[in-house]
Order: sequence, then structure tokens, then C-alpha cells
Amino acid sequence: MANVSNCEIPENLLYFIEGKNTVWAKQEAPDVIVVGITDIAQTMAGKVVKVRLKKKGTKVERGKPVATMESGKWAGPVPAPASGEIIDVNPDVEKNPVLVNQDPYGKGWLVKMKVNNPEELKQLVTGSAAVSKLTELINSEKLQCKRL
Repeated sequence: MANVSNCEIPENLLYFIEGKNTVWAKQEAPDVIVVGITDIAQTMAGKVVKVRLKKKGTKVERGKPVATMESGKWAGPVPAPASGEIIDVNPDVEKNPVLVNQDPYGKGWLVKMKVNNPEELKQLVTGSAAVSKLTELINSEKLQCKRL
């Protein structure tokens, strides 16, 4: 795992990076991914006070929201890293939103998706390319990641 300015960047994950929006995806099967926000995103958001997940069975296009989040200084969508259908949601983050801050790559996961076209996952960045892109964002925002 890479660590840049205290921000954890697991190199085995896939990343959807769009401006300051950074979402991770973990492939569980060729067409199934688990989705969450990065350590960088949770740091930029601050303490998450509300998470609203799209319902199971919802079809979403790449870049469209799978969830919305609110913190003291930010409210906004969490984009889908690929097009598909939400097949599972994490009820724990709706009950206890701070899980997203405490464990963004673990207990703070948001949704599980069945991807329409697994080829779309090849558009996501991973490994050293992801570390490089996320490091640029960390540096441009002068971030020091911290968990709550």
C-alpha cells in the first residue's frame, strides 16, 4: 500500500478519478465490484454526517451517483466507477456514517455493483498509475490525510 502525506492508497484497487472526486472499486468477480470513497475523499469531506445510498436494484451509469454524502463542509454525490446495477448496499454506513471516515477501504464501503460491461473497468486506474494521479491531487490540495 502506498502512503502519501498520510493518505493510504491501496495499489490493488481500481480508481475512478474525476477532478476532486475519487472513488475506489474492488473487483470481487469479473462483473462485480465493491465501491467506496478514498482516504483522500474522506479527508477532503471532513466528518461524514449523512450517507444516502441508492436502493438495491437501481441501475446507474458510470459517473452518476450511487450515493450522496454530507459533512460539515461538503455535500455531494459519489459517482459510480462503472455502469451497472446496485446489487447490495452497506446499511452500516447509513446508520453510522463516520465509518466512511474511520475505515474508507473496509467497513466504510458503500455499494456492491454488477457491472454491465467488465471492459469498462479497464478505464479505471490502478497500481502505480493510480498512486501517481492521486499524489497529484494530494499535492495540489496540500492534503494531509487523517482518519476520525
